[in-house]
Amino acid sequence: MEQERNLAGRIARAREEDGEIVGGTIQGALLEGSDLWELELREVTLTGCRLVDCDCTKLSLYRCRLENCFFEGCSFAKSFWLETRLEGCKGEGCDFRGSRIKGSFWSGGRFRYANFAQSHWERGRLERCDFREAVLSEAQFRCMELSEVDLTGAELFRTQLSGLDLSRCTIDQIVISQSCAELKGATIAPHQAPVVARILGIKVLD
Repeated sequence: MEQERNLAGRIARAREEDGEIVGGTIQGALLEGSDLWELELREVTLTGCRLVDCDCTKLSLYRCRLENCFFEGCSFAKSFWLETRLEGCKGEGCDFRGSRIKGSFWSGGRFRYANFAQSHWERGRLERCDFREAVLSEAQFRCMELSEVDLTGAELFRTQLSGLDLSRCTIDQIVISQSCAELKGATIAPHQAPVVARILGIKVLD
């Protein structure tokens, strides 16, 4: 309870002052229906926190660390993540449309059904993350590393995948254009070739 009051209190003070929360570690806090719109978090660590139905639109996180946090029904639309680590966090079904993620490391996250349409990813790493049936349409990836990312059923229509190494990821049933233009310039493993063949309507014999 004290941690919840601490986080809620810091949000309230930030609203009254300069819109920034700087430094500190908060564990096990629960926020429901809170307004974090356009706030800035700098070098803040959140561990085991739970955010439910919170408005985090245009929230900016600079060099923060989020560990085993749970986001339910939250909007992170047009949020900005710089050199921020997410480890073991869950944001299934959340709204990340138009977000910009730079120099960040996301590991062991679960973002099934989340909406990352028109998001921008740059100079970071995604590792052991679940993006099954997530929406990544018109997203851009630059200088990103992906390892053991599950993209099963993800919507990647008009997404720029050129330069990405997808050979260690799962791309079964991804949704892309019939021409597979999204995969142009990407690297895949030999065992993933039948996935592309099916999209092109090519029958592969066993």
